[in-house]
Amino acid sequence: MNVFVKRQLALIFILALAAILRFYHLAQTPSGMAWDEAAIAYNGFAIFTTRRDEWLARLPVSFRSFGDYKAPLAIYQSGFFTAILGNTLLAVRLPFALHGVLAVLAMYLLVLELFERDKQKYLWANLAALILATSPWHIHYSRLAFESAMTLNLLLWAVFGFFRYLNKKQWWWLLGASVLACTTLYSYHSSKITTPLLFGALAIIYYKQLWRRKKQLLAALLLSVILMLPLLKDSFFGNGLMRASSTIFAQGYTLTELAAKLLDNTLSYISLDFLIFGQNMGNFRHGDGKFGVIEPLSLILMLVYLVWRKKERRLLVIAMMWIGLGLLPAIIAEGQASSNRSILALPGFILWIVLSAAAIWRSFNGYRKLFFIALCLYYLGIAGFYQRNYYQNFEKRSKDDFMVGYLETFAYLKKLDRSKIKQIVFTSDYQHPYIYALFSFAVNPIAYQGGILNLFFFTDKIDASDLDRLDTIVVASKFDQMGDRPADHIIRSKDGEGRFFIYLPL
Repeated sequence: MNVFVKRQLALIFILALAAILRFYHLAQTPSGMAWDEAAIAYNGFAIFTTRRDEWLARLPVSFRSFGDYKAPLAIYQSGFFTAILGNTLLAVRLPFALHGVLAVLAMYLLVLELFERDKQKYLWANLAALILATSPWHIHYSRLAFESAMTLNLLLWAVFGFFRYLNKKQWWWLLGASVLACTTLYSYHSSKITTPLLFGALAIIYYKQLWRRKKQLLAALLLSVILMLPLLKDSFFGNGLMRASSTIFAQGYTLTELAAKLLDNTLSYISLDFLIFGQNMGNFRHGDGKFGVIEPLSLILMLVYLVWRKKERRLLVIAMMWIGLGLLPAIIAEGQASSNRSILALPGFILWIVLSAAAIWRSFNGYRKLFFIALCLYYLGIAGFYQRNYYQNFEKRSKDDFMVGYLETFAYLKKLDRSKIKQIVFTSDYQHPYIYALFSFAVNPIAYQGGILNLFFFTDKIDASDLDRLDTIVVASKFDQMGDRPADHIIRSKDGEGRFFIYLPL
């Protein structure tokens, strides 16, 4: 078997592994649907069918949603997939899993460009792809309808295009990188900070190569400005900057308090709790509570490289810069640590790990293959342990954060004859029930704003007295005290816990 075939088989194996880890039981685990997923899904459905969001804004650049003004790309993308596959959890999560797999390929190609002059560049490209494919951080977000992993994929392809241009001197790679970089700005709020700063820093590092072809650089900048015009208009004349109010700079801190807050936030993102143990991520939407953003060996390799013979100093600078700029949106945000806001730093971690592995490889002649095989087996082993925890412990512990039972409850209500029902009293103990109703019943947003959902009365105050209402269905939560009457139907989580208790009229 020749070398070319071995390289292709290795890449195919890694991509297949990435696909399995992201697509297996995609609509079953996590078994619930987080409210951000539901909001993205419903607004995507609304945009595709009526060209308006849930608030009747026509083709917006920022989606009001729960008042958090979501970036548009994930929502428009979701509308396309739900139009084809229906309003299902699989349809909502599928495109994000695809982005997760494509990101692995982008990481492979990017490392090939970065190590272009290295004789072992395919080795390091495969290692980088394998680390990303098995990364618990990346797997977690690739399996959810969150914008972050999608944005990471687009950013990786944009940076790949940039370095491809530097190596091949073909103008279309620079224009392609510009288009993709601008696309990230429409996909996630964190990228509005990370992407411009990252490409600005790369432009400074490689200014000599770029300046030799300044006409092409000017064309790429002009194209970028044109592509950003809707975003700029929304930022200055719309609601595009509403999320800026969630940064620490908008909280009224004094200069001393602000400096202390920045230091405290920075330390929280480089702490072992965040990096290794995944203990301070707030809730299970942001991690499984056991695995951090990197593994212990990865951290050791990164530290070793700081004192090792560094052949690729420029690449280390890029890696460290990427980590810092990727973490920056999370560092300046008010609130607890968030692996979601900081995921754009992941390629920097991986590049640093690969640089360390390459340095160790060059230093030991006799045990190179053994070292590389052991390293690959380690990452495969981490993926195995993560999968075991993911499908056993995480599935049980995450049911509250993923609103388990909402979709099943509304699916049950859809089957009932509601012609004689005056009202459905529905618990809001689990938050935002209306968005699940809109998604499950595929409600036209114009009809929603016209009052078609008035059949439902959403409240967090339900008790046994509500069972006396005439022609009323009562949907209670596990927290409600409903007296001695047994529920007519119970929606349970996979571990058997009752989530929703449905009482039909007597």
